[in-house]
Amino acid sequence: MPGPKTHDIFYKELKNHLSNKTLNSFPNYDDYRLFAQGHDFLIYHNFYKIWNQKLLDRNIENSILLQENSFPQFVYNYLNIANNSGAIEEEQVRLFIGPGYVMHHLLDAYIHPFIIYLAGDHTRDCSRDTWYHGIAENLIDIYLMENKEKKDPKLYPVYKDFKMTHVLSSFLIETLDKSLYNTYRIVDGGDSFERAIFQTEWFMKLLKYDPSGIKMKLFDALDSKLKGTSSFSYHRDSTDVFEYLNLEHKIWYNPMDDSIVSNESFFDLYDKALKEGSYIVDELESICYHGQIKKDDIFSLIPNISSSHGLECGKKLVIKNRKK
Repeated sequence: MPGPKTHDIFYKELKNHLSNKTLNSFPNYDDYRLFAQGHDFLIYHNFYKIWNQKLLDRNIENSILLQENSFPQFVYNYLNIANNSGAIEEEQVRLFIGPGYVMHHLLDAYIHPFIIYLAGDHTRDCSRDTWYHGIAENLIDIYLMENKEKKDPKLYPVYKDFKMTHVLSSFLIETLDKSLYNTYRIVDGGDSFERAIFQTEWFMKLLKYDPSGIKMKLFDALDSKLKGTSSFSYHRDSTDVFEYLNLEHKIWYNPMDDSIVSNESFFDLYDKALKEGSYIVDELESICYHGQIKKDDIFSLIPNISSSHGLECGKKLVIKNRKK
């Protein structure tokens, strides 16, 4: 991630950066904002089955597999399969891969190194006192809801923003199923995504929506043992977010490579992703429109970067630089 609301807001703002030609081909763009959750759907898949840790661990492993490996190859496989089957004609199929999946991956690739450096971790690490990365992303969600959407995160029924009201195309599920298997050897991936798309609303209602603040107290009480539950509940004070925004433009380092130095703020990175990502979405839609899915075109357009650390896909890297 960034958090689910950050991706949701990003998807809506992306619309203002796309060409009229692209928007004309996406008349139902607003109806599919849920697609902005990208590979995080695998984390939401059957999230409530807390008694089956093996299943939940496999979901996380598969999500990380997508985050860190073969990004351009997956996009090519998806589009090539869709083109050969005729699925590429469907708006759902193209919205999922462009404004949805690709833009989710790119926003992660821009933001994750920044958050990892400031928070000091990425995935949950039981050797640390809590999961700072998740807490930071939760606070950013809250801050963006307050400042971009003018909503009160403590009271707003946020789960309504994650309700899928349309039947998913069988073409979309079949395309996902084949492309996930061809790229990552993930079996029944289309079914997992389909279930997760409809389970995300429940995830948001159970773990984020907290008008009374009772869940927040429960999650914080459990955090010392479970290391991460304080990343749940939107019933929190957004002023704690400022250490994770870098509005002062202080120097920070790529957490895996200290030769990469920046003073960009969260919003600098967010805006960069909007600008550069909208170009990619426009170009992808143009490629789909002409029906010529060539590997060289896709690989020259889609950067070969991991969404975990923003560096080249396929590299197994460890955190070397952290502020916290």
